[in-house]
Amino acid sequence: MASSRPESRRSERVDLALALALAAALMGVLWSLCAPRWETNDDVAMSMIVHGYGIAAPGAAPQLMFSNLLWGYLARSIPTVGGLLGYSSATIAAIFLACAGLLYGLRRLGIDAWTSLAAAALVFARPILFPQFTLNAGLLTIAALALWLAFAVDGRRWLLAAAALLAFASFLIRSQEFMLVLAVALPLLSWRMLRAGAARLAIVVVMCAIGAAVWIDEASYRVEAWQPFNALNPARARLTDFHAGDSLREHPEIAARHGYSLNDVELVEQWFFVDPKIADPARLKALLADASERPARDRFHVGASMQALGHGALLMLVLVAVLGTVLWPSRRMLLAWAVFLAAIVAIGFFGRPGIIRVYLPAVGLLAIAPMLRGVRLQGVRGRVFSMALALAMVANAVQVLDESRAARTADAAARSQIAGFPTDPVVIWGVGFPFEAVYRVFGASQEAMHYQLYGLGVSTLAPFSVASAEERRGRGMVARLLSTEGVPLLATDKSLRLLGAYCREHHRSELQRVDREAEPGAQPPHYRCAVQ
Repeated sequence: MASSRPESRRSERVDLALALALAAALMGVLWSLCAPRWETNDDVAMSMIVHGYGIAAPGAAPQLMFSNLLWGYLARSIPTVGGLLGYSSATIAAIFLACAGLLYGLRRLGIDAWTSLAAAALVFARPILFPQFTLNAGLLTIAALALWLAFAVDGRRWLLAAAALLAFASFLIRSQEFMLVLAVALPLLSWRMLRAGAARLAIVVVMCAIGAAVWIDEASYRVEAWQPFNALNPARARLTDFHAGDSLREHPEIAARHGYSLNDVELVEQWFFVDPKIADPARLKALLADASERPARDRFHVGASMQALGHGALLMLVLVAVLGTVLWPSRRMLLAWAVFLAAIVAIGFFGRPGIIRVYLPAVGLLAIAPMLRGVRLQGVRGRVFSMALALAMVANAVQVLDESRAARTADAAARSQIAGFPTDPVVIWGVGFPFEAVYRVFGASQEAMHYQLYGLGVSTLAPFSVASAEERRGRGMVARLLSTEGVPLLATDKSLRLLGAYCREHHRSELQRVDREAEPGAQPPHYRCAVQ
């Protein structure tokens, strides 16, 4: 026994070094082929909030709305190095630790290095090239589970500590995704581990840490400055996120009864919260309460939720997950599938179907579940699964790289089109401004860091926003829209049509583009409600 312990420790150190090296190599190889790009503008916005630029004024607390306040402070504490902001560094660190954690867990569970790498590449290729905070939260949960299961094999307590830290970080980044992936994983876990006092202690510590983080986060929003946001948020979420407007379009008399036109409803759906007469929490609450009594035909988007499993970003993962279940069927595996399918049906039921970034970590967990369950990839079944895993990894990587190259070309064109953009506040509505192209993961230009963006979105009424600051100065969007000079505005054609109807219905005027003297650079057009 005395001689086996040093050998075990050497093996442990080798596996850890190998996991760290493979994770770094995987990220380095992919980034050498294509630079990472934020998948959505949500991370761009949260980076702006953390560091006080773009849509956010500097100096405010990093209240990220989607992520916990503690995660915002952690990202802010990381110094900027070579243009790489702390939020980007925190994102990269989360991806790296999740990938390394999964690789190490698989190695300790007896999976060879090449198969472990293929599994990690299949699950992580898209998040590495298209990072997104929801994806990161789910991946950290997977890594925490792999380390938890590795602890069940060799009993190393540091694995419990590492699993606890990764699980807590996952919760801070996106609590809903943490809980979804955990729910799918629960049937796969061996509860015999709870006989160990250290395992029970780790669970209690994580739960206490989560409780404290929730209390701190919620307390930060219970201040007077956040009351306008807090009052509107529940009602706006039903319209912007959960398609409550479908019922109102089927029954326009409901909207009319509450003094709303269908254009008003669509304005709120499109994040137009700058007119308090329309974005009135009390009126919207009454309107939606009336509408909820009449279900819309398309309210329950269950079919779309299921169809999303065939999306290109998920297809290879789904195929590997199905194959693993067929090759090694068990009640635990079927129950995990049942939990996942029930979750996505429920998401569709409440109006949020087909959110690929929500599904991907859970599908990734199902794809590697046989390995996490301790299946030895031997014999015919093992060879079939290993070959399928390798083929799926290659096919998925090719697709992700193709998407990344296409995005790189489009982003370069978008950046050239806004060269010379002004540093005065400009209203940004919808996809009128290329956030992901301008504010890259590895850093934006110095000019872009000075843009002031009056964003129409979830953060419009947040006290840290440029929009709120402009409103306090008497330079809100509506005030400038009614002025002679107009308001500088980047918006889609659809948004402009909605704004034109708004001018007619609420100000008895027509939307007019204001002609201005030619200025250098990409100057945004000005619009006003002009009385004819």
